[in-house]
Amino acid sequence: MRVISRIEANSHESPLISMLQERNREADELLLHSGGPVTDLSQNSMLPALDSIRFLFFEPHSEDTGEGSALLGEINLGNPPPLNLIRQRLIEGRWHTEEEYNPATLDEALSIVAEFEIEVELQEKQPVTPGGFAGLLGYDLGRWSNSIRLSNTPEPGTLLGVLWRCDAWWIHERTNNQLRLIAIEGHEWLEHEFTTLSDLQIPNRPEPKVPDSESDSSHARKVEKIRKSIRGGHLYQVNYGRKWEGEMSGQPWDTFLRMSYSNPAPFSSWLHLADYGWAVASASPERLMRLESGIVSTRPIKGTRARGRNEKEDSELRIELASSEKEMAEHLMLVDLERHDLSSVCQSGSVHWSDCRIEALANVQHLVSGVEGRLSPNKSPGESLAALFPGGSITGCPKVVTMAAIDQLEGSPRSAWTGSIGHLNQSAGQADWNILIRTMEAHSGPESWYATVQAGGGVVIDSNPADEVEEARWKAAAVTEATWGFRTGFSSEELPEGEVGILPLPKVEGALGRISPGEKKKENLDIDYHVLLIDNLDSFTNNIAESLNRLGAKVTIVEGRPITKIDTKSHVDILLNAHNPTHIIIGPGPSRPEVSPLSMEIAHRALQNRLKISENPIPLLGWCLGHQAIGLAAGWNLIESPLGAVHGVPSKITHDGSGLFQNTSEEIVMMRYNSLVLEATNEGLEANSWDESGSLIMGISHPTLPIEGVQFHPESVGSPDGLDLLTTFLNLSNKVSKFEVNKQVR
Repeated sequence: MRVISRIEANSHESPLISMLQERNREADELLLHSGGPVTDLSQNSMLPALDSIRFLFFEPHSEDTGEGSALLGEINLGNPPPLNLIRQRLIEGRWHTEEEYNPATLDEALSIVAEFEIEVELQEKQPVTPGGFAGLLGYDLGRWSNSIRLSNTPEPGTLLGVLWRCDAWWIHERTNNQLRLIAIEGHEWLEHEFTTLSDLQIPNRPEPKVPDSESDSSHARKVEKIRKSIRGGHLYQVNYGRKWEGEMSGQPWDTFLRMSYSNPAPFSSWLHLADYGWAVASASPERLMRLESGIVSTRPIKGTRARGRNEKEDSELRIELASSEKEMAEHLMLVDLERHDLSSVCQSGSVHWSDCRIEALANVQHLVSGVEGRLSPNKSPGESLAALFPGGSITGCPKVVTMAAIDQLEGSPRSAWTGSIGHLNQSAGQADWNILIRTMEAHSGPESWYATVQAGGGVVIDSNPADEVEEARWKAAAVTEATWGFRTGFSSEELPEGEVGILPLPKVEGALGRISPGEKKKENLDIDYHVLLIDNLDSFTNNIAESLNRLGAKVTIVEGRPITKIDTKSHVDILLNAHNPTHIIIGPGPSRPEVSPLSMEIAHRALQNRLKISENPIPLLGWCLGHQAIGLAAGWNLIESPLGAVHGVPSKITHDGSGLFQNTSEEIVMMRYNSLVLEATNEGLEANSWDESGSLIMGISHPTLPIEGVQFHPESVGSPDGLDLLTTFLNLSNKVSKFEVNKQVR
């Protein structure tokens, strides 16, 4: 089917908002709005026609809930009951249900939606393709893209998301201020003459009204709970969100207008579901995912400072941000997580950290990175969206574990906040979705609207509770002011405003100065290696596989903590016989190694020289939790680090040049994610690398068997020397004789 394009004269800064301004709010509405200066993130605003088909996502009926404390490492793996997905068609101004579906996963639901796309022929490239779908996916749909059971789920029948088929779009091309209409041939929008747009009237700030919220002290106590859980090794980072909620004095549309004016952002959006009394107004600066020309990309935000009172103070705050070990730890951890998520749907060797910069908004400035890869031919655009959903920047790491921790700490569903608004056309291979932060969600009541605003930040081991409370209030201030006339405790003098813009990352000294984005070249060792990789619910496992693939190794990933109960000993036998691996890696993960019986069984067998193929021992590498598993199996102690937990920090590592360190420089930089460390109690293993202090064991090796362990993460972007270690591991012979020679060299 053909697409018709027409260009109209335009003199308005925000013409699509002006178009909506003229409406009476009795029909469904969706606006993808870009505000602030024109950048690579904010070239177009788009208004679709919502007059064809819509899909509604509902919470199913189920008594299946999670139990236990995620903060103590107790999580409930398993799939939630199938979604309730309803397809409706608009007939004479009313939505009529045509069919109901029960998809088991989010990508299955998106596959159903794709069946109702209209394939079109475009005469020229467009930022969006008519005939696809657009709408909102609420955060709570994340249970259907991550196999986990939670306790505080929405009530059965709660609306979780909506997608409309969009057969026509108004596009405001901000680079040249053109207004373009693109529509499928025959669409009624093509028949209407363009009318002159009236000037926007931004409503005054409402009379201040203080919404309900938990106390600062309660917020601070939850930060301490997270830090305690991190010290115990159960988590690396958790993004806790605090709520402000209460009755509105005016309309949600007025809030959106105020936010668009006072807090312009590249991924702003407005949604109104008329018959459900549901409205969402967002001034989001963050992109979840974009798909264009086969490239899947994400732009995670992590690391925040307020704006300065002048240019000099603004610059000093940016330098402070880039130099902060705590902020960079949060950020690099997120980059690693997003690489992992993308690697599940992208071609091997294509996923990389593309750039890092500071994006300054009116009240705050953030560290922002780009991560991208090429979509695999056997993966759909819907699968790529599901793989990244919900965004790691608003969950934490590891993702599945932190989603359970969020459920425990927040005690209620998130609904729209930290979900996504965007568009998806799977037949055209095109998509663009934001993350709903800086967002107000409203539901209509008998006489007024009731609004919720939520904001928070990533809590890591170095987080200061008072600072985390203050950061959440910064982030919420502009939205609560637009909603209730209340700036979450800040005055405009206490929270300076600055020009919106994109700025380079300041250069810093030390280990952080060695870390930079860039695509690493594939290095094929030209030998037929097959690595069996044990996944322990970590959000970095796919990065390990990617690193091995770059070296030419084949990788098979198996679950170290399977959902169903298994006989561990027989399962190991089955894995060895089925895959015949040349090497085995016990991967990282949260909590202690005992939670992964498979990892412990493999470690025990290796130390007893029973991990063999054709009488030859299989080289084994323990990675973080896997390293700890080998130590425990050898009778060593596993203790909380006496120097404290370290997560997401590029750290100097010293070594004796043996084992994996044969081909590295005397001092290397490796990313650490650990709260626990091994303590030697016997001579069964040898320590061969240490932290900068020389007191913490960072690497172990067996004196005669090809068994190695590292506490750090060579696969991370914070490990510039990591591939060298993997190369050495792959080159370890699976024969004891050669390994003994290596030991003699020491």
